[in-house]
Amino acid sequence: MGADDAGRELAEVRAIVDQTFLVRRITLGVFCLVALVVLGVPGFPFNPVFAVPFAWLLLTLPFHWLLRRQRSLRALQNVHAAFLSAEALLVSYLVHRLGGVEWIGVVFYLFTVVYANFFLPRWAAYAVTGVAVGGYAAVALLQYLGAVPHIPFLSRPGVPPHRDPAYVVATVLVGVGFYAVLAFTSRAFAGLYGRQAEAVRARERALARLSAELLAAREAERRRIARHLHDELGQELAAARWAIAAGDQEGAERILARAVEAMRTLARELRPPLLDELGLGPALRALGERVSGATALTVEVDAPEERFPPEVEVAAFRVVQEALENARRHSGARRVAVRVGRSGETLIGEVADDGRGLPSHAPGGLGLPGMEEWVRSLGGELRLRSDPGRGTTVQFKIPIHGAGPDR
Repeated sequence: MGADDAGRELAEVRAIVDQTFLVRRITLGVFCLVALVVLGVPGFPFNPVFAVPFAWLLLTLPFHWLLRRQRSLRALQNVHAAFLSAEALLVSYLVHRLGGVEWIGVVFYLFTVVYANFFLPRWAAYAVTGVAVGGYAAVALLQYLGAVPHIPFLSRPGVPPHRDPAYVVATVLVGVGFYAVLAFTSRAFAGLYGRQAEAVRARERALARLSAELLAAREAERRRIARHLHDELGQELAAARWAIAAGDQEGAERILARAVEAMRTLARELRPPLLDELGLGPALRALGERVSGATALTVEVDAPEERFPPEVEVAAFRVVQEALENARRHSGARRVAVRVGRSGETLIGEVADDGRGLPSHAPGGLGLPGMEEWVRSLGGELRLRSDPGRGTTVQFKIPIHGAGPDR
């Protein structure tokens, strides 16, 4: 996954986390307000369970502060897993105060477990689920063994539950709060799935367009090679045959020498031998010298002698080659700087020219989809920046180890 995709995923997950924390706070705030109101009614029985919403609300503050300051998806997921685990432990105390296995305590964990298994990696989701299951089982076992007292769910002896105001208020609040949060979470999940599905469809449409462009480019390349063979190499060989027939040995040798050089030039364009023999650095320097010698461009190349995996070298070479072709054909540049180097386990590169910038009305003809596919197929990323009068810069990053299809 490229850095842009990772950044978008992090922003999307953080936005949903922010919304769920907001819903938690609103729901718990209402609980706290109701608890204060009902506890102020003369004769209303006090129960420690009314302190739980306040503790739960306070629990969201430090964890939300930490979550907003994480700069990677993995770090955010770790903090999120810690919060959900602490939430599950708090729910275990709530279940104990509300009658343990006697009532519907097991339902209190449902939101936390569903939420964790949707947003967190498998190991973290299983850990949160384990905390929830262990907490509930511990309450049931400790009450069974008599290690902790069994506390009936709010109802006072001799008072039917439906006539006990504490029972009625707690039941209504729990039901309203639980289903409100569950409804919001379901909508958030549906929205996230919808956006992901649309992103997949957009990617499929882009791949279809790229496939069509690649087929067209392949046919154009075949026509160019056929024209080159027919118009240049074919004519040279025909001229050599006529020279031989006329007895002009010296002329035939000159013509055949030109034909051999034309064949070598065509072979270098199709697959430069230096790329296989000496690596990316020498191949790029030879490409720069060839472009400088055949055009008005001055190409400066700064590339390492280090060898890289063959697929990485080919991708980097093709990106630089296409960028130089764009600079020659479209930008009106006089100087192009090519810089390629290693940064940790990533090959980074930049092709910058001093031209007038690329035309914004014809991006499809500039080879950008092909360059992007070369880089993305290895799990890298490519950026193109072109401002009128300020030249064009193509930047790319390709993982050196573990390069593989875009995930």
